[in-house]
Amino acid sequence: MTAITVANIVMRDVDPPIIKAAQVPEGEYLIDTRPDRRDGSRPADVVPDPEPAPQGVIFQDGFDDQPDWHSGLPENNTGAFPVNGDGPDRIQRQGTHTVPVGWDSVYQDPRWAPSMGHPDRHETIEILAANSGIARGGTGKCFVQRRDSSDLNGWSWWSDGQLLKLLQPGYSGVYVEFYIAFSPNWTITPSEASSKIFRVGSWGGEGSEFTAFGGGNQGPLFLWDWKRDNYGVRNLHTRRGGPHGENYVLSTQQSGSYPQNSMNYTDHIFGMGKGGANPILADKLNGGPLPTSGIIEHTQVFGPPGTYTKIGFYVQTNSAPGAADGIVRQWIDDVQMMNITDIMWVPSLPAGVTEMPKWNFFSIGGNDFFHLYPDSDRRQEWWAADDVLVRDSIPEALL
Repeated sequence: MTAITVANIVMRDVDPPIIKAAQVPEGEYLIDTRPDRRDGSRPADVVPDPEPAPQGVIFQDGFDDQPDWHSGLPENNTGAFPVNGDGPDRIQRQGTHTVPVGWDSVYQDPRWAPSMGHPDRHETIEILAANSGIARGGTGKCFVQRRDSSDLNGWSWWSDGQLLKLLQPGYSGVYVEFYIAFSPNWTITPSEASSKIFRVGSWGGEGSEFTAFGGGNQGPLFLWDWKRDNYGVRNLHTRRGGPHGENYVLSTQQSGSYPQNSMNYTDHIFGMGKGGANPILADKLNGGPLPTSGIIEHTQVFGPPGTYTKIGFYVQTNSAPGAADGIVRQWIDDVQMMNITDIMWVPSLPAGVTEMPKWNFFSIGGNDFFHLYPDSDRRQEWWAADDVLVRDSIPEALL
């Protein structure tokens, strides 16, 4: 037996060969509680200066160097935005709360978490060494989000968790990639379950960075959701227009040549590959390429539980108000499979405003429409993201 130090986490009396296989009981976390470590700082004599980011890279995080953190830390109970009066704040921001290093803010709204009185469950978001087996490659750390099922009626409550990064001063075009994996108990059927995974947008800087409507100050905004309905797993895109304000959806005309919001992985992607070709995506369940017709299931696109799939998006605003030349491109495992180039993201600007809004934030995570299990089950399912990379242009290898 020995004492092992991994980053700022000390594990004592643990046999080294079994560290990665060790399981931490539900609801228990290995977190460094030293005040001089919780904020992610390290002594200057043990931390080398970071290498400069490659040209074009705005932000990147593989999570391995993050201090252990989860969204239910008791120190984040300031009473400002309580979940239940005693729990941690719904909104947690850098400077007033403990949030992951390099990120700006967190939104969380769990139902079955330890901070909600369920110590045998997990918080909405975790970045923990205890989840190393979930991380890409089976070591290190990753972003893990859990969706909670509740039998609360309809639209009255969605579990929620977002980790948000501001991109200052903003960019006309932004490329974001990350790897995603799903838990063994991820519910594929029955239908009508959905989870927001990723968003990128423009925020005017007033009010909450998490409010897109009901007095929000966002626009344009692009979201990608996981969804499974009666037509199989879907490639769900949501587009909201600019300028900043409550611009909930783009009209059909403003959306350009988008086939529809909820798309399949067969004929809706025809002609969307490089040079207008039909994309060839791998069938990760059966081998070979995905079929070009019929219902496609979750494991065909994303593989068996724990399989990491690389996702990439590029968004670009239109060149001027009313111009139909805005862009959305999407890649799966570096295969271009969506290419829309005629979006009118910003139909017009307010009087006196001359500058087009810029993409100045992105987030991973979001809320979940998940009401398939009774409250007595206290059902939680996870998905994980790893190796996030943000650029101001599309990587050359994808062009």
